[in-house]
Amino acid sequence: MQFSKIFNPPRVKKEKFLQRSVFIFSLLAVVSSFFSISVFEAFLLLAIVFSSYFWIKNFKQTFKGLFTVPLLGHLSVITLSSILFLKVKEQWRRLLEQDFFSFSYFVSRTLEREYLEKLLKGAVVLSVLAGWVLSLKVLYTWHFHHFTKGFWGGNFIIGNLLAISFFSALGSFFYKDFPLWWKLFSLISAPLFVGVIFLPAERSVVIGLIVGLFIFFLALLKVFKSWKFRLSLVGIFIVSIPLSVFLIYQTPKGKRWFYLIKNHGINEQTLNSLSSGRVVIAKGALELIDKAIKEGDYLKLLIGWGYGPQKQYHNLPGYWGRVINEYESFLPLTAFINGGLLNVLFLLWFYIALGILTFRVLKEEINNLWWLKVAVISAVWVNMVYHLFTLFWVPINAIFYLLMGTVERLTEKGKDKNHSTSNIRGTTK
Repeated sequence: MQFSKIFNPPRVKKEKFLQRSVFIFSLLAVVSSFFSISVFEAFLLLAIVFSSYFWIKNFKQTFKGLFTVPLLGHLSVITLSSILFLKVKEQWRRLLEQDFFSFSYFVSRTLEREYLEKLLKGAVVLSVLAGWVLSLKVLYTWHFHHFTKGFWGGNFIIGNLLAISFFSALGSFFYKDFPLWWKLFSLISAPLFVGVIFLPAERSVVIGLIVGLFIFFLALLKVFKSWKFRLSLVGIFIVSIPLSVFLIYQTPKGKRWFYLIKNHGINEQTLNSLSSGRVVIAKGALELIDKAIKEGDYLKLLIGWGYGPQKQYHNLPGYWGRVINEYESFLPLTAFINGGLLNVLFLLWFYIALGILTFRVLKEEINNLWWLKVAVISAVWVNMVYHLFTLFWVPINAIFYLLMGTVERLTEKGKDKNHSTSNIRGTTK
């Protein structure tokens, strides 16, 4: 007994320190993702390293999530195919980045409920504040330089980040423990965020936003029973679709698209232009698949050609052949090139898992924290719909995986029963 008293406190103190550190680094990663890729990846690296102690100690608990098999399967397949077939050296840095930072999903699976709730609330509040800073930066460049630019990345990064801010603002309004001034501030913030999302006219992000709004509207329909209110919500959602088209038309990019359709009709050239070259890129990808079928190269059909092999095969014309490494087309085709049939199946599994998690969240008993979970899962759908029209990985995915894992842990039944740190505060089960 005395031996236990002597040696148990340091372990408890160490685990409490690690828990707090993982929470702090995770929250800092979420906030800094609005401003710098290097800084947010540095914080995320620390969160992953500190949480690895609990991965080893509670392996089963950490790796039993909905997304564990599809995520690790996806990473394993594209890494194996790259080892076997990929000769484009510059792609290896991106592959290793994806392999490592995708483990952000498992970070939140190591946190106890106290820190999970703090992480969710902190991410929601701080993303609204960070969203204002990012929005003002985008509006400044739009007004003075006539283009949109955030602190890092392209226009799709602006849309993905502000999707977190937008839905966090909506969730904050319904979170009853927040003070009235914050609810009003959130209500004012939401139109700003959605307006800035539309400025770059990124079609995939806008479609994702509509899907995210649909999820949030389902939550509203669950809460508010009045048929008049429900009918109004349905009307608002239906109107949001043509309104989105109208808002896109107001942008220079949107006007160019409508001009192309009006003057050239719908043909392959127009579709290629409207899809930012995805038709041409798809042709190059289909050439590789057709060649593999004719040559009986079934291994590549099963596990793919590696992560971004375009520069290896040089079969895209002109501009596209010079500027891209990946066959960055529509996700099923891109996924097939990178990881074959197995990769496509793992990613399909991933989307099904997200659907299951969304259903679980919406089905949950309504409480205060529920609104924040709905807000985050709605934002996650913006990111996942965006990826249907491009690659499955961009660095900002790591933040969405972290938030997704947090929501999943908070929806699991009896999650703290066998938790690694259940005795940190001296509790007994």
